[in-house]
Amino acid sequence: MNDRSHEVDWSGLFHASGAAGDTPLHPAALLGDDAKAFVAGYSHLWSATLRRQGKAWPATAPTALLVAELLDNPLPRPDDPSLPDAMLAYL
Repeated sequence: MNDRSHEVDWSGLFHASGAAGDTPLHPAALLGDDAKAFVAGYSHLWSATLRRQGKAWPATAPTALLVAELLDNPLPRPDDPSLPDAMLAYL
């Protein structure tokens, strides 16, 4: 993943759970082999950075850019071939 998270002032953004300073770590966790971090990252994307009815939080757009970068990487979940589709659905 081309780490562009440093280009965003995450401290000035928020999502459903509050300040978005931790948000760039969550998409990156989807590329790792830590199962607990993977689940937390996946959950964070869907529960904290998206609103119901298709509305967005201030942190949603920069998070979507990070999610889009995930699609350029071979996601390390061969046992879950639906992950790329889930990332497209997020977008």
